[in-house]
Amino acid sequence: MYYGSALTKSVAVAATFTSSFFLLPQYAAAHLISDDGLIHKGMQSEDVRTVQTVLKATGDYSLKPTGYFGSATEKSVKQFQLKNGLSADGVVGVRTKQALAVLIHKQIGLLDRGSQGEYVTYLQQYLNRFGFYSGKIDGYFGPITEQAVVTLQKNTHIAVDGIVGPQTWGSIEKLDEERSESETGSLTRRQVRQAPSVHTTVRSAAASGTKPVTTVKEFYANSTAYTAKCSGCSGVTATGINLLNNPNAKVVAVDPSVIPLGTRLYVEGYGYAVAGDTGGAIRGLKIDVFFNNNTEALQWGRRTVKVQVLK
Repeated sequence: MYYGSALTKSVAVAATFTSSFFLLPQYAAAHLISDDGLIHKGMQSEDVRTVQTVLKATGDYSLKPTGYFGSATEKSVKQFQLKNGLSADGVVGVRTKQALAVLIHKQIGLLDRGSQGEYVTYLQQYLNRFGFYSGKIDGYFGPITEQAVVTLQKNTHIAVDGIVGPQTWGSIEKLDEERSESETGSLTRRQVRQAPSVHTTVRSAAASGTKPVTTVKEFYANSTAYTAKCSGCSGVTATGINLLNNPNAKVVAVDPSVIPLGTRLYVEGYGYAVAGDTGGAIRGLKIDVFFNNNTEALQWGRRTVKVQVLK
């Protein structure tokens, strides 16, 4: 029987709350953990405010949560990462989000049949991700959601009661950690095979913020945006990334003669990404950034952006 991962145990020991409870809008916590994008210095968003709120509760952040990721927030993130055995780079990537999730889950009350709201939506997304739930993501804890919880509990060898409490969240955290490790390793192996001349180690579309990065060169490029959900699209990139299965991946289509496939990038306004695709119209200093839905792609439009090639 397990109650969570080593990461969970680390956070449980390292995080001493300055208050017994912190208030977060339900959607804020759910969005923070479900979105695989990096959160880093210079950003301003509700996700940043969520991070600041949690870190304030642990005593790692002393200022008022503003939603702006400045030097104080970066310092607080590094301190939190050091306390929890993470790479102290000041970037909130997958691992840091998982550590924050452990703390957020401690603030969620019991969920069982009849519960409803954003936390149930959040739970259903997790259950769907692990293959236990195929119903509607509607925020209602009905019999289908209850059965999915029971199945998860049986599969992870914990008490089977259909109620989501600390034990079940621990199992979810363990499964999420295993999933991210599996996806990261799979992506790395595919790209090493398909781009053996690239000397950069590519771990994920966002590089997970786990290694120090150095800018090799930077330039301005004309950019457009695309999605995987179009007529005739396979959803699989030139380097084998399945964008339909990884909707939050940060992938950029490039001209390989300018940017080798597998190269890690930082694109102004888009974030850390991997050069993982090509396109017939992508030639020279032009890039095409991936978004999960057409609305975001249209909002991006056409713009000139600074591109940094990372080592």
